[in-house]
Amino acid sequence: MDMVVVDVAGAPKRLGLTGRLDAGGTEKVEVAFGAQVRAAQRHVLVDMTGVSFVGSLGIRMLIAAARVSDRGGFKLVIFGAQPAVAEVFRTIALDDLIPVMPDEAAALAQIQA
Repeated sequence: MDMVVVDVAGAPKRLGLTGRLDAGGTEKVEVAFGAQVRAAQRHVLVDMTGVSFVGSLGIRMLIAAARVSDRGGFKLVIFGAQPAVAEVFRTIALDDLIPVMPDEAAALAQIQA
């Protein structure tokens, strides 16, 4: 699991994840991911286009990050989930807690709404 941070002034922070967000993958990025969200002080987009699997620990990491953003008055929006990952998100109704959008344009629109 790898994470790429795109931090451009005046735009939402973009965190791109690639790999498997299973127990091992989550362990590799969880601390840095949480730190990026806490330090953002603005909306955060999570690019999941490169994530092929998400397990319970990965879901917990995303929910915890969304709560941090929400407490700060900001939104965390997920976009680009591959079909298998999107199915997991639908099954557990993750979009009741975190907006899950099909692409980056829809994620940006969600932030502006």
